[in-house]
Amino acid sequence: MKNAMLDAINGAHIANKIRMERSQHAGSFLVVEGVSDKRFFDWLIDKNKCKIVVAYGRDKALDAFHRLQVPSFDGVLFVIDADFDAIEGRKPPSISVIFTDTHDLETMLLASPAFEKVLLQVGSEEKVDKFRGQYGDLRACLLRCAKHLGYMLWLSRKDRLNLKFEELKFGKFVDEKTLLLDPAEMVKVVANHSQRPDLKNDVLLTRLAALYDDGHDPLHVCCGHHLTEILAFALRKAWGTNDAGAFDGPMVERMLVLAYDEGLFVTTQLYASIRAWESQHPPFIVLRALGTPA
Repeated sequence: MKNAMLDAINGAHIANKIRMERSQHAGSFLVVEGVSDKRFFDWLIDKNKCKIVVAYGRDKALDAFHRLQVPSFDGVLFVIDADFDAIEGRKPPSISVIFTDTHDLETMLLASPAFEKVLLQVGSEEKVDKFRGQYGDLRACLLRCAKHLGYMLWLSRKDRLNLKFEELKFGKFVDEKTLLLDPAEMVKVVANHSQRPDLKNDVLLTRLAALYDDGHDPLHVCCGHHLTEILAFALRKAWGTNDAGAFDGPMVERMLVLAYDEGLFVTTQLYASIRAWESQHPPFIVLRALGTPA
């Protein structure tokens, strides 16, 4: 029922919601893709001057943006995932639409020292040191693993395959000791999980191989939700001993947000772009004066 309700929300619904709420809120609106994005920004916004609206999807957010242009509606900023647009050379359609620095907010978190902080808190020092000695940098291993899934997701978008990546069992194609991913098994598992018996695994592998490019930044290829699920898997197996029943991707994402310092945020292009939007759209404010209590 809950998923059906969310599916019913579209760009028109989001745009109308913002227009109706203007009578009670004279400040800015920050539109984000999902609940995890809202959780990230809740600590950073000026709550007296900005209200967060969740669009429940990138396409819905962009649709709402276009609907709010005619007639023009001031004071609305959209922060959405860069997704694969950086690789494909696409820019945001307006200064009022800001892309994340990397594929999404989760990849930004994982690229920061928040990753090491989480490892220190819930990883096994002995296991982490042993893994690092055998296989090298942990973040690089994580990105190397998730990159294959990122290309698979990109292929699904480009060829409109409608593959399903939610609730994947990563242990079926990721080695729990080495975090090495088997591309052939990944393709098989994703196709089966998506109930697409019509797709030929060898054809998918060939199409994937055509997308691979060492020049692509893995932080733009990898999907953050895939990374956090693989990180949770690693912290239950290769890097830790956490309980499988309670330790999953969403839990890791919450921990990363808690470990992320606002001092890191002010060094990002995302922060600079939000401040630039504020300077060009007075009197609307999104962020609080960072370094002060929320």
